[in-house]
Amino acid sequence: MRGKSRVDARPGVVLETGAAHVRVATTEGHEVHVLPNAIARTRPGARRQVLVGDLIESECLDYGGLQLRLPIDRGLVVDWQAQKAVWDRALVRALGCSSDTFGALRGHTVIVTEPYFLLPEQQRAFDMLLFEWYEADAIWRTTPAQLVPYAMDPCPDAMVVVDVGHSYTHAVPVVQGAAQWNAAQRLDMGGKVLTHLLKVMFSYRQWNMMDETYLIDKMKAASCFVAARSEPLAYRRGDEPRGPPSSWSFEQFVEHFHRHSANPMVQQYVLPDYATPDDVKDPNTKYGYVLSGPPAPTHPIVSDDELDAFIAGPSRRTAGPQTEHQVLRMGQERYQLFEYLFSPDRIGLEQGPLHELVAQSIQRASPAAQDMMWSHVVLTGGSARVPGLRQRLEHELRMLAPDDVPVHVYLPGDPLDAPARGALALLHAAPTSAARQALEAHLVTREAWQKHGGGALTPGERGGTALGDQRFDGWNTIVQPEE
Repeated sequence: MRGKSRVDARPGVVLETGAAHVRVATTEGHEVHVLPNAIARTRPGARRQVLVGDLIESECLDYGGLQLRLPIDRGLVVDWQAQKAVWDRALVRALGCSSDTFGALRGHTVIVTEPYFLLPEQQRAFDMLLFEWYEADAIWRTTPAQLVPYAMDPCPDAMVVVDVGHSYTHAVPVVQGAAQWNAAQRLDMGGKVLTHLLKVMFSYRQWNMMDETYLIDKMKAASCFVAARSEPLAYRRGDEPRGPPSSWSFEQFVEHFHRHSANPMVQQYVLPDYATPDDVKDPNTKYGYVLSGPPAPTHPIVSDDELDAFIAGPSRRTAGPQTEHQVLRMGQERYQLFEYLFSPDRIGLEQGPLHELVAQSIQRASPAAQDMMWSHVVLTGGSARVPGLRQRLEHELRMLAPDDVPVHVYLPGDPLDAPARGALALLHAAPTSAARQALEAHLVTREAWQKHGGGALTPGERGGTALGDQRFDGWNTIVQPEE
């Protein structure tokens, strides 16, 4: 009788670590837990709090002026103490262990993600923390793009994963499960830059919102969308746009707002004041709410059928606030913000737009896989949720792709947790499947890591992490051409 595989003999844990969120899941459960990757401190006063991870969402009494301590900034772990604190909260929630997490992953296989192109010394620190503190039995330290293919059914042989993340946007070609790092491209813009731009827009035009990063991020998710194209296909200036709003160009939105300052697309957004603890009891209003205009979506992903209603649906006025609250007008900001992904030069960023980034990545990939990549562009990351982004990117890529090649852009369910779901699919795969064999080929056990030197080495040496360089298929495995 055939014995069980190494992975089959122990439970698995997924620790998907992004700059904005940590996603954690186990093979013994079916839920992907999403936690803010931050430590938050509220404003001074009688209700001052310090909150870690998921407690920011569940126990905070005042989101106004929330100060955030972020472990990851611009693709680097800048605060390992904070990162460990968030991981501890994630494991407490997923595994039900005590707050003392020493040895919490003993007996587990762990798939953990790292930022793209992470520095070697930081990769070594990842391994040391997982093996020496949490005592994981085996790990695969990888990137989100390498896990996304396993979240798709069926999984194509070649694709381009476009990860619209918090600090950056990456386009990574993946062929038969292996990332082609020489063809990967980066745009120095992500959700953090866009949130900051929205703060500046509001602060210049209406209220000073420069200290309200957390609330503005929530407003961005509730109100913003992407125009179908930059310029109309057949249109004369001064003409009223025809067709549903989901088909309008950025230029048509601009002209429409100039002619009609009050129109069905304008939202009145009520800001919370957190005067009493009751202000945060209702999850539908604790970050503010839409008083009038198109309502905020009730689901993270707005479907194609719901897009027109989200942009300019029937205005629904909710009951007004019981006390005097500040109200922000969400008008042009709704469509202007994400346009910067397609014209980064408007903010002085000397890089090409998102669609050119993807096209360059495809053109640098293996020639035999390029046609399939145009047909399998996969959006992931928190900012990939914005309504209209998939349609806009598909339209722009169509104009860059060869005429005889179809172009399709996909959302793999919820793009925020797609890598975590791909990792779970690997851990749940049948012992004889190709997916399980691929996982086992990438794993490094604690015993093997220690045998190769572990973490007790001088700076600059790789020790046990050198074994991961061989097995993890990270950017460190790029083969340089011979001169």
